Amino acid sequence: MKPRLPLLAAILGAALFGGCNTYHYYDIDVTFMSPVTETQVSVMKLCLVDVSGAASDTLVLDCPPAKFPDLGTFEYATFADSGTITFTFNGFYDLPQSSSNQCTSSSTSKTASSQITQTGTITVTDFNTTNCPQNVTTTP
Repeated sequence: MKPRLPLLAAILGAALFGGCNTYHYYDIDVTFMSPVTETQVSVMKLCLVDVSGAASDTLVLDCPPAKFPDLGTFEYATFADSGTITFTFNGFYDLPQSSSNQCTSSSTSKTASSQITQTGTITVTDFNTTNCPQNVTTTP
């Protein structure tokens, strides 16, 4: 029986301390609200979500949205189970991304936990028309 004890202890130790990682999912909806208009949003050519805090990443979203005012829901998966994860939506007029062609930015934060799936919303309510002109022309 003694030879089995070290093997059992090793298996138990691996289970307790090596742990099995579990993905945690974040389903985040991005939506635009007044005073942001469909015309304004239609000029954005690059939409990114920067993930920061307990996890970090950059996600590229379809832009402009096919169905205003909702850009849609993206899902993000991470092993992080503590701390805060911030999702920041950034819309840009064109490439390359820079502060001079950034149309909008908005974020939401979620507390990472053992919960498998969390939902959230990023609501965009501000638009920089100086950085992102509407390309409206008038004729005399």
